Amino acid sequence: MNTISRTSTGPDYTASLAAGLASILHAGDIIRLEGDLGAGKTTFVRGLAHALGVPKGLVSSPTFVLVNEYPLATERNGIRRLIHVDAYRLNSGEDLDALGWDRYVTPEGAAQPDCAIVIEWPIRIADALASGAAPVTIRFNHSGESARQIEIDLPDSFAPRPRATELAEREPIRCPISGVWVEPTRATYPFAGEKEKLADLNRWFTGAYSIGRRATDADFENEPLQPPDPEHRSDN
Repeated sequence: MNTISRTSTGPDYTASLAAGLASILHAGDIIRLEGDLGAGKTTFVRGLAHALGVPKGLVSSPTFVLVNEYPLATERNGIRRLIHVDAYRLNSGEDLDALGWDRYVTPEGAAQPDCAIVIEWPIRIADALASGAAPVTIRFNHSGESARQIEIDLPDSFAPRPRATELAEREPIRCPISGVWVEPTRATYPFAGEKEKLADLNRWFTGAYSIGRRATDADFENEPLQPPDPEHRSDN
C-alpha cells in the first residue's frame, strides 16, 4: 500500500489532486472517502468527475439523493459510469437494496466492470462491499480554515498503472504561464498545455526571465536546453 500525503490549500488544489487520481482509475475501482462533514470530500468528487468528463454543473452532493450515477460521454480506462454514494444517512448495506445497488456492484460486492464507485461515509455500508477488494482509501482532515490534510492510500495493484508514479511524486501546481491549476499526472506538467510550454521556452530564448542572483552551473544540471545568452539575463 502506497500512501500519498498532501496539504490542500483550498478547493482548487483538492480538485486538481482528484483529477490526478482520475487519470489512473480503471473500471471496477472503488474509492472510499473518509472525513468529517465539510472536510472536502464532495469537492474531491467534483474534481474527479469533471476530470472524467462529467460537466461540473451535474455533480452535486448526494446527501439526500444518496446515490448519483454519472454516465461518461467517452469511456475512460473502461469506465462508462461514475457512481457517487453518500452513505451518511444509511445504517447498513441493507439500506442500499432499495436504491438499485445491484446495478452498481457484483453479488460479491465489487464494482461492476463498467463503472468506478466513489463512496462517502463507507463505514456505514461496509457489509455491502467486497471484503477481499483493495479500494482506494482517502482520508480528509481539517488543518486550517481552508486547508485540508489529504492522505491517499493506493493499493499495490496501482503501481504498474501509467502515471501512478507521477501522482505519488508530484503535487498539484499552478501553471507558471497561465496560473491555472495543473494536476500532477498531466503530460505537460508543470504547464497547463503545449502552448504554455512553448511560451515558457520563448521566455528563455528572449531573455524575458529575471533572476535574483547570478546563475550557476548547478542551476542547469540535467537541463536539456542551453540557457539564454547571459547578456540578455537581468541579474537583480
